[in-house]
Amino acid sequence: MGRMGRIIISVIVILGLLALGLKGCSTTLRKAVFAKAMPGSYFAEYSRIHPSLYQVSGQVYAFEKEFARSMILRTPDGIAVFDTFDTAHMISLKQTLEQEWPQESVRWIVLSHNHLDHIRGSDVYPKAEVIGHKDINQLVADWPNVNSDIASVTREISDDQTLTFGDVTVEALYMPFSHSSTIYGFHIPSDNVVFAPDMMFVDAVPPFGFPDFYYPGYIRALDRLIAVNAEHYIPSHMDRGTRADLIAFRDMTVEFQGVVEDEYLKIDPEDFIQGIGMGDAIKSAYDRLHPKYGHLHGFDAMFVPKFGRHFGGTYLGY
Repeated sequence: MGRMGRIIISVIVILGLLALGLKGCSTTLRKAVFAKAMPGSYFAEYSRIHPSLYQVSGQVYAFEKEFARSMILRTPDGIAVFDTFDTAHMISLKQTLEQEWPQESVRWIVLSHNHLDHIRGSDVYPKAEVIGHKDINQLVADWPNVNSDIASVTREISDDQTLTFGDVTVEALYMPFSHSSTIYGFHIPSDNVVFAPDMMFVDAVPPFGFPDFYYPGYIRALDRLIAVNAEHYIPSHMDRGTRADLIAFRDMTVEFQGVVEDEYLKIDPEDFIQGIGMGDAIKSAYDRLHPKYGHLHGFDAMFVPKFGRHFGGTYLGY
């Protein structure tokens, strides 16, 4: 491992220990802190979202269950499902569609990007055409031990695309260098709807520090979706929201980055290798951001990994 890699690992480890004053603490106390770092309640909060199919606008629907939300297009030629998440989500979705529209079949599965938490369960409809970026199959093949319920992409796309499902036209908006190299947002002009997978978190801080995240490109992607100025926006996770929620999430992300950059510039790079100043930096960032954003779901639970992700990204330029 190179010097740069050691620095980043040091940052992540030291954030959890020094920032909380735990250097030299007991093993029991360390375990307690680590257990609180990303508590299960972060995700358990969304168990209140029961399986539900609801109409967003015109021929656009959404199916939500707990933490995940798929976009559904209902057309005269069949149904299109955007993002499948996992097998339990898809079994519940399938049961709901069969009850709601028993004579209609799912003809298309659209995968917004390669991340496994969005594409597991895609084999529930083995006869459906699977549409996604041209690199998804290779990226999924890199994870053979955890991809057993993932269908292969059968129609590969790249760059911006106009997709047609029955009588519905969908603008697939390619968002490279943002959140994965394969990600698309989707705009349905006829119904004034945008599906924003992993690009819209309503009143919440994203989980795990949002590890696959190139900050400049991500903000460009959010700005592009905001500029569509659709009437309806569908987030892929957590609570439902509006364009105003997307703007609020974008502004929070920008402010978080700005605060972390400020704190980064206060520390000599040679010092933070040794952990010098890191505790002060994370405490200062927390104190600056908490008054405005402390009410967001997961602010405390995910603050350390999010700070580490922004800090490491600032140091490395990603």
